[in-house]
Amino acid sequence: MPAILKSVVHGSPPTEGDNHHHHHIHGPLDRSKALGIGSLSFEPIFNQKYNAKRVAKETPGFLCLQRLLPIVIGLLTAAAAVVVGYVSELLGDLRTEKVNELIVSRGWLIAWAAEFVMMTVLALAAGFLVYSGDITGTKSAGSSGIPQLIGLLNGCDLKGEFSLRHGLVKWFGVCLAVASGLAVGPEGPMIFIGACIGFYCSRLPQIFSTPPATVGDDVYTRDYTSIGAACGIAAAFRAPIAGTLFIVEEASSHFKKEQMSNIFYGGLAALEVMLLAGGAGSVLEYKVQVGPGCSDIPYWTLIFCIIVGLLCGLLGAAFNALNIQVMVWRSKWCNASMPKRRAFELVLLCALSSTAWLASASMFSEREATSSVLLPQSSGCIKDDLKNQLITGSAVEPDLKNGGLAQRLMPASCLYGLQVGPACNEVHEKAATGSWYARSCIQAVNTSTMRAKKNFKDYCCSFTDSAALEKGIFQVPGNASCAIQLGKAAPSLTEEAGDSFNAVGLLSLVPFKTACQNLFDRGMPHAVTLEAMGVFLVLFFILAALTAGSAVPSGLLMPQMVIGGLLGRMLALLAMKIPTGQVEGIVWAKSYQLLFDEGLLPGDPSMVFGTTGLLDPGIGALIGAAAFLGGSGRVTLFTTIMMVEITGDPVMIFPVGFATIFAVLMGNFINHGLYHSLIDVQSTPYLPDTWTAGALPPGIQVRDMRPQNPPIMVSLQQGRKGVEQALEGNDFTGFPLVDERSDADGNKHVVVVGMCDRKDLEALSPLRHFGNGNRKRNGKETGLAPSHTILHVKFTVYDYTHTHRYIYIYTYIYIYIHIYIYTYPYIYFYIHISYIVICISKCHF
Repeated sequence: MPAILKSVVHGSPPTEGDNHHHHHIHGPLDRSKALGIGSLSFEPIFNQKYNAKRVAKETPGFLCLQRLLPIVIGLLTAAAAVVVGYVSELLGDLRTEKVNELIVSRGWLIAWAAEFVMMTVLALAAGFLVYSGDITGTKSAGSSGIPQLIGLLNGCDLKGEFSLRHGLVKWFGVCLAVASGLAVGPEGPMIFIGACIGFYCSRLPQIFSTPPATVGDDVYTRDYTSIGAACGIAAAFRAPIAGTLFIVEEASSHFKKEQMSNIFYGGLAALEVMLLAGGAGSVLEYKVQVGPGCSDIPYWTLIFCIIVGLLCGLLGAAFNALNIQVMVWRSKWCNASMPKRRAFELVLLCALSSTAWLASASMFSEREATSSVLLPQSSGCIKDDLKNQLITGSAVEPDLKNGGLAQRLMPASCLYGLQVGPACNEVHEKAATGSWYARSCIQAVNTSTMRAKKNFKDYCCSFTDSAALEKGIFQVPGNASCAIQLGKAAPSLTEEAGDSFNAVGLLSLVPFKTACQNLFDRGMPHAVTLEAMGVFLVLFFILAALTAGSAVPSGLLMPQMVIGGLLGRMLALLAMKIPTGQVEGIVWAKSYQLLFDEGLLPGDPSMVFGTTGLLDPGIGALIGAAAFLGGSGRVTLFTTIMMVEITGDPVMIFPVGFATIFAVLMGNFINHGLYHSLIDVQSTPYLPDTWTAGALPPGIQVRDMRPQNPPIMVSLQQGRKGVEQALEGNDFTGFPLVDERSDADGNKHVVVVGMCDRKDLEALSPLRHFGNGNRKRNGKETGLAPSHTILHVKFTVYDYTHTHRYIYIYTYIYIYIHIYIYTYPYIYFYIHISYIVICISKCHF
């Protein structure tokens, strides 16, 4: 999917009225801007002068550097990611903790004012070097940078976008943008930062070694920039395989299979740095609970995946449409030439976001952080730090069902309202003396069968200590509940911190990475209510679409994961209302399992720590997040593998991939993928790989791009003067080579015989024997004459034949031209220029 060659379509810019369309269609939004972007050359160079000091094979130094550079790129990219993660999390945690503290101590209004001020300061600081880009030359450094990356890797000359200044602005800006609380993520800019590092490292093979002949600078730019981009994903998500697949599936069309290993090497190096910097626990930032029963899915999950995929594809297409309309509006009313408007837009986005986050939290009351609220219909697969609050010990006992030995757990007494242990002996003694509270405590276990047990006095109600029991503070089956400390992931907005949490606060009053982790959590299906997710989904969806593309370096992968996670968890929670699950208490230690066997603890979902046959909402959120990424970005392999890598649950490959396929199909049925649509909005001359009905999509056909005046041509009859005239006053990378030919009737016509690269003409122009024409040979004037200097000029000639041939042009220089004969007839330039553009754009020569 290469770029339209600037060398073919150069000419005067179109009229002002052609610059912007009223409604965006597939193709460059600003035709004049697209005309100003040249092309990169990924083809071999057949130029004797250029290759004079180069060799035909790789030198040992070049081979060594070729293997080391991916590792260097990975190390540098990961180091940048460590700084981004540390700074953004530090500032983000300080902001959210201060806001939550003010809600408790000063009220919602003061907390909103503080949130708005902090968010605005961070956002304006993050985007300052973008909206004031006239000073720094970085006006285009906002947003994610992925569309520019795709354009560069597919042949558009966007090297200026990958300067050191752009990389540093992204690096600085994304730290503050993520910390500000806007609906943005760090992943897109991290991909761009890695690409910038790879772009600069691509110069090293030619500085410190001798590259092979015929390989141009643009090839190194493409290869090492793609390595850096993959390292950005590996560092941001700790997913080196997904980074490799991103380049293969989404970013680059000119991909060599030999390059895949280099990309993977770089990703592994980036992963190792993240491992050393944060420890083993930092590798799986979205780690979910795995183990027996944790990844089980019911038989109807296939239907669920199809429904989630179709809905996420529909919602992803709507997200793309909304964001593209906002970007088209920005291109006209709030573009890079309007710094004050761009800064005001950030202030407005901060006002909307701060209001939405706090208003949604204020709409919902506090919920008790207890087992009776969080654990109904739980699969039992909860995080270790939460499980440790509910488990008091374990024992190794015979497994009567499966044979052998098994580890059995002992629940905390508050979980079911009954306990087993020596503490109950004193209660039985007091009950024998007539103590009312002691008799009430043992009432739940005072049955004939239990009294027949030798250890009957080891069973009683749940209480914390004797003093509480004497005051009548104890729990029995039916009113039992354990307090659970959820930590910072679920902020409490009351003075009794830890006893409760806000229903929306664990989504809107925490960093969005934490919100995403909360959605993926398993074992606590009712931690986030259906109503809270619905309200937050609407607000977050709109604000994420409005914020993307503003004057702050930011990404969309994190917001899209949150949106998809919300939708998937909501659908899974609705599915839990269908009575398909089987309530089964997990097998506890023998001494406690006896209470279930005796029927003292009924199979009540509010009391049972283990439910089978239902789809855990955490799994539904994971499926939804992947499906929405596919429905918006239209990538399948990358999304599937990334979600598996970041969660550490390989069992999810099938449901995640299955849902993503349907999301991509639904999205493609409605509109184009987001990043490729943004390429059009940014007016990059990028051609798709396929189109329908035998025609290019509107907006990128040759007639849409061609200027009115004829292009600059180089004639075979001209000498130095003609070449210098062609080169003067422009920076075009190539020029049509024309000649005069006679038809069957003897009429002469100017026809195109090939293309000349600018660097070849520049190398030819200053040569001493290169004349200005007017030299006669065999009685005829010629523009050029023979010489001992040999120059290889590469171009395509359109002829009737299918063979290779050599043409010798007698000039002051003996020019040796290798012509690849193509299957088209000679094309008259002034009539059939469209054929030339399409062939040069789509064919390899």
